[in-house]
Amino acid sequence: MGFLASGAASAHSPVVAAGAGYKKMVNALAAAYAERSGKQPDLIYGNMGRVTALAMESGKVDLVLGDEAFLSSSGLVFAKTHELGRGQLVLAFPAKGGFAAVEALDDEAARRIAMPDPVKAIYGKAAREFLENTGRMPAAAPRLIEVATVPQVFSYLVANEVDMGFLNLSYVLDVADKLGGYVILDQSGYAPISIMAGVLRDAPNQEAALEFIAFLRTAQAKAIIISHGL
Repeated sequence: MGFLASGAASAHSPVVAAGAGYKKMVNALAAAYAERSGKQPDLIYGNMGRVTALAMESGKVDLVLGDEAFLSSSGLVFAKTHELGRGQLVLAFPAKGGFAAVEALDDEAARRIAMPDPVKAIYGKAAREFLENTGRMPAAAPRLIEVATVPQVFSYLVANEVDMGFLNLSYVLDVADKLGGYVILDQSGYAPISIMAGVLRDAPNQEAALEFIAFLRTAQAKAIIISHGL
């Protein structure tokens, strides 16, 4: 199914399934937790549809991390949850482009604007809301290029096939050196995006999962989370 795991699961360590877009953050959190507790979490990554399917069907996942709105509608039942932070929408520009500010959305010379699928991707939904709430949608609509995911928007930017594209800050921080620049968009322009971690009610390693959630509440974990754009 295209999942990536970091090692063999242990009865004494939590199995964490997370959206692939948060891989570097979760890796950093897991490393800090392992150093602190001596327990190395087993990590699984994929798109959120696959992550939630695995969590529901495998009986091996203890904790899921991703967008709260998606997880709340997934059918998963959680014993405990914790909000890590709020996802932030970004307008990014290709390295060879000539634009560098949010006002570029209003420039008729910007003919191609990439965005993730607003139906299936939370940051695509946020991008559409931002365009609508700032009154830009009528003029921008003919120029929008909808793709499936945030990584695909990035691919278009790197290939210089679009003038700008909507991404999220956590993703951008990992690839900023390949972009021409980016602007963090005003969060009042779209509905809040809550990124959460939840311990499954039927988690096989319930105690270990609750210990990991407790770690996520520490100052050490919060500093890691903030450094990754939440």
